[in-house]
Amino acid sequence: MSTDSLDDPNWAVQQLKVEFRFRRNSALRCTSMDMEQSELVIPRQLLCCKLCDEEFTKPCYLPCLHTFCQKCIDEHRVNSTDDDGYFPCPTCMTEVGLEEEHGGQGNLPENILARRLSVPTIDPIKRETLCFYCKNAGNFVEGKTHCVNCDEFLCTSCTNSHTAQEEFADHQLQSEEDYNASLEKSSSTTTQGQVLTVCCEAYDPLDIGAMFCVECDISVCADCHVNKHAEHRCAELMTIAQHFETKIKEPLKELDNDSEEISEFLVNLDSTEQTILEQKDSLKQNVRDRTKQLCSLIKDYQKLLLDDIERRFDDQLEEIKTRRLDLEMHLEAIRGVKDFTNNLITYGSYEEKVHLRKKVGYRIRELCEESLGTDPIQIHSVRLMEPNVTVDTICDMFGTISTEEQSVGTIAGDTKENPPTSQHFQRYHSFGDSGHGSDSMENAENVETEPELVEIFGKTHGDLQRQDSKQSGSDSDMLSSSNSSDKIKNVKFREQVEQSEFQNENVFNLENPKREVVLPAPIQKECIKGIGINEKGDIIVGTTTTIHVLEKRGIVRGQIPLENGWNIHSVASDGKVSMTVPRGDNRFKVRVLRNDGTGHILSDFNVESFGLNFVTADKSGTLIITSNRYAQIHKSHGKAAKSGGNIAFYGSDGYLLRRITNEDFHANLLEKPQMVVVDEKRSRTYVADPGSHKVIALNSEGGLAFEYGNIEGQEEIYQGPDLISIDKYGNVIVTDKREGRIDILGHKGNLKKSFYTDDIPRFVGATPDKLLVTAMPDGNMKFYEYLS
Repeated sequence: MSTDSLDDPNWAVQQLKVEFRFRRNSALRCTSMDMEQSELVIPRQLLCCKLCDEEFTKPCYLPCLHTFCQKCIDEHRVNSTDDDGYFPCPTCMTEVGLEEEHGGQGNLPENILARRLSVPTIDPIKRETLCFYCKNAGNFVEGKTHCVNCDEFLCTSCTNSHTAQEEFADHQLQSEEDYNASLEKSSSTTTQGQVLTVCCEAYDPLDIGAMFCVECDISVCADCHVNKHAEHRCAELMTIAQHFETKIKEPLKELDNDSEEISEFLVNLDSTEQTILEQKDSLKQNVRDRTKQLCSLIKDYQKLLLDDIERRFDDQLEEIKTRRLDLEMHLEAIRGVKDFTNNLITYGSYEEKVHLRKKVGYRIRELCEESLGTDPIQIHSVRLMEPNVTVDTICDMFGTISTEEQSVGTIAGDTKENPPTSQHFQRYHSFGDSGHGSDSMENAENVETEPELVEIFGKTHGDLQRQDSKQSGSDSDMLSSSNSSDKIKNVKFREQVEQSEFQNENVFNLENPKREVVLPAPIQKECIKGIGINEKGDIIVGTTTTIHVLEKRGIVRGQIPLENGWNIHSVASDGKVSMTVPRGDNRFKVRVLRNDGTGHILSDFNVESFGLNFVTADKSGTLIITSNRYAQIHKSHGKAAKSGGNIAFYGSDGYLLRRITNEDFHANLLEKPQMVVVDEKRSRTYVADPGSHKVIALNSEGGLAFEYGNIEGQEEIYQGPDLISIDKYGNVIVTDKREGRIDILGHKGNLKKSFYTDDIPRFVGATPDKLLVTAMPDGNMKFYEYLS
C-alpha cells in the first residue's frame, strides 16, 4: 500500500464505510442464523435417503439434484448401469452418465447441505490441561506441553522423562498455544465444511477483507484480493448469497406454477379416466339393450318364418301321407286277390274253380284297370333367400359410434352422451361388395329380383313389404300371411340387388378357423406391445416387462426379461422385437433382437431421428426406421426438422445409409409410414402408410416397386392400412383394422383375395404351414386356411 493512498482522505473514508458495512452485516447474519437454527424444524424427508429410508450417510446428489446415500446410489449404479455407462435416477428416471458428467472419474458430488443438517456442528469444549502423569499420582500440576501422539498434557518435568523413554522418543510435542490454535482451526474447518475453495492458508472468513471472487469461484483473503484479484469481480459472501436468493425466486415461482398445473392436470386425468370408464360402460349397456331389442325382433320374425315353413311343409306332408295310405290299400287289395286266386288254383276243386271264375276274373280286371297312384308327386322347392345384409344396414339398426375430440381438462365435466357411431362398421359384412356369403356365382342370374332384408329400425311402426316378380305362388302366399302379422312391424325389404355386386369371386368372410390358440392368462394380464410369428411358426409376444416365446400350440417355450431402462417399441410381424431408450435431443439407443427366441442382439447402436414410428431390421442387421419428420441441413441456420414421411436405413456401424422421402418418388406417397416388413428372399421392403392409405413396396435399391391403396377420385379401399406381413410364398398380407379387411397381394402388387372379419385384430400374419393367423384383443388366436 503506497503512502499516497494513506494520505488520501477519500480512501480513508471508503475503508471506514467498508468496515462499518462488514460489521453490520456480520452481526445481522449471526443473529439471523441463530434465530433460524433455534426456530426451524428440519423435515425428516430432507435428511432421509429414499432408497434405504434411513438418515443420510455420506449424502451425494445426481445431476437431477436428487440426494441419496453414497452406498445406496453405488449399489443402484451397479445394478442399473447399461453398456454405455448410463443409469436412471431412482426417483425421476433421468438418465445419468457419470463418465461424461465428471470427467471420467465416476464420483458423485457430496450434498454439503444435507451433510451439515444431518450432523449439526457442536462448539468444542475446552478440556483441562492438567499433567497426565501428575494427575494419576494425585498431584494437580498444570501442563505446559501437549503430546500429539498420546493426546495428553505434560508438565515440564514429565515432558523430559516422557521423551527420554525409548518408546516415546519419536512422539511429537507442541506448546499449549499451538494446541489451542490448531483446535480453533479444526473447529473453523468443521464448521465451514470446506464448502468453498480458498485462496491460501491465510484466508480467514472472519477477516474484514475476506471476499469471494465471482470470476475465479474462490474465496480470497485481503492480500490475495489486492495482489491477484484486484481486477476481478469480487464481493462479500453474504452479498452473493442474497443475490442468488433474489434471482432464484422467480424461476422457483415458475416451477411452483408448473407443479400446481401438473397436479391439477393429474386430477383432471383421474376424473377423465373415470368419465371414460363410465361412458364405456354406458355405451356397452346401450349396445346390449339394442341387441336385445333387435334379437327380440329377429325372434319374432323367426317365429313367423318357422310357422310359415310348418304350414308349407305340412301341406306337402299331408299329401304324401294320403298318397301312402291309398297305395297301401291298393297293395293290400292286390295281395288279397293274389292269395285268394293262388289258393283257389292250388287247393280248389273243379267245381269251386268254375263257380268262382267270374268273380275272380272280374276283381283282377278291376284292379288292373285301376290307377296305381305312382305318378310323381310335385314337391315345391321352398328356400330361404339370402338377405342383402351389409354392415351399413347393421349400423342403421344399432346406430353408429362417433368420436369427438375433447381436451382432458374439459372432457371430465362433460356429461352429455354422444351419439354412438363407428367407422369400424363401414364395410360389407360378407360376399364381396354385396354382402352375400353363401350362394355361388351360378345363382347370380336369379338374385336380381330376390327380396333382400336391409333395415330394421327401433320401435317405430312399419309394414312388412316384399316384391318378388319371379317367385312362385307359394312364396307369395308365405309373405302374404306375414303382411298381416302384428308381431313384425319394422322390417323393410329392398326390391332389387344389382348383379354387379356378385361379380367378385375373391372376397370371403373369414370364418371356420382350422384351430384356435388362447394365450396363457399371465401374458394376457400384461400390456401386450406386439405379436409376431417367426419362420419356424413360434409365436413371439412382447409385453412391458418380458418377451414370451410360445410354440405354435400356445405352450410357453421361453421368456426373455427386459433389461432395466429398456422399453419395447415395435414387434415386427416376423417376430423381431425392437427396444429403445431415449437419450434426449432426438437421440435414441436402439436394439433389435433376433426372432429365433434366443434373445440374441441383431442391431444395437445409437441413432438420431425426429421421432420413431416403427423400428425393425433385416437379417444383416441393417436398421429400418419410419418417422414423420427428418433432419435437413440449411446453410443459414444449420440442422432443422422437415415434415414429411420417410424411411431411414442405418448400417451395422450406426451410420445412415439411405433415407427415402417423397422427393425420391416425386409424389406424396409417404405421409405417416408405420409398420415395415422385409422380404429377404425377394429383396423387398413393404411399408404400410395409414396417412396416404397405401402399401408401398421398395426394391433393394430403394426404388418404388409398386404401390397399392386409395387413388384420388376413385372409391376408397382403406382407412388404414394398419398391419402388414408376408408369407413364405412372397404374398403380402395387408390389414385395415377399421374396415375389418385383410387383403392378400402378390409380390407384384396384384390383389389375390380379400377377407372380412367382424372383429378388430391386434395381429395378422401367416404361419409356415400355410395358415392365416389373427390375434384378437381377448388373447384368442385363430388359424385359417387362406390359399385354397
